[in-house]
Amino acid sequence: MTSTKTLVSMSVALSVVLGFIAFLARDWMWLIIDVLCIVMLSIPYFMNLGYRYNRGMIIMSMVAPVLAVVVATADYATNLHDEMFLEVDIFTVLTAAIQSYQCFIIGSMLAVLMDRTFGMRMTKMWMIVFALAFAMALSALDMFFVFSNMYVAGYPVFNEDFYDTERYTNGILMTTPVMSTIVTAVMAVYTVLAYRGLSKDIFIDTTEDGT
Repeated sequence: MTSTKTLVSMSVALSVVLGFIAFLARDWMWLIIDVLCIVMLSIPYFMNLGYRYNRGMIIMSMVAPVLAVVVATADYATNLHDEMFLEVDIFTVLTAAIQSYQCFIIGSMLAVLMDRTFGMRMTKMWMIVFALAFAMALSALDMFFVFSNMYVAGYPVFNEDFYDTERYTNGILMTTPVMSTIVTAVMAVYTVLAYRGLSKDIFIDTTEDGT
């Protein structure tokens, strides 16, 4: 069986690859998420805390980088930017969904660290709520990045930028918050149902030496 430390190394390596791709593409939101993931994965080992994340959480952290590379490859091969869903291109929708998933995982790791290491005692439900809130907060940050980029590039972002008098919501700006709401809600419900009746210690594996 693959050791937990090897799984962590694999997850970090995948995040580094995706981070490099994000850097080349100047996708700063993906880069921030990758850096946060690498930091969260590494802390229990470098700080020798006496515990580590369980294998399930580590494996789940590997899913997003793999999916992101698959979506990027599909976009390169078939140009997903040309396919629209509710007036937003499919690539943007899929990317927002994957980022929201990864932010929930990162939020779960941060909740474990806050509970076990930094003295903020939380119940299992509050840890799940914290992960959800963390993902939603990052979705707001992403919306700010999108807004800034569109404003600088001259795209219409305010109601008065449009010719009619009807209120208009820019679909691209709302994609990340909407997808974050949907994805994190699904993840929260799944976590509650999957670990129903178990203590919050299901998120970690204790170790004797922290390695």
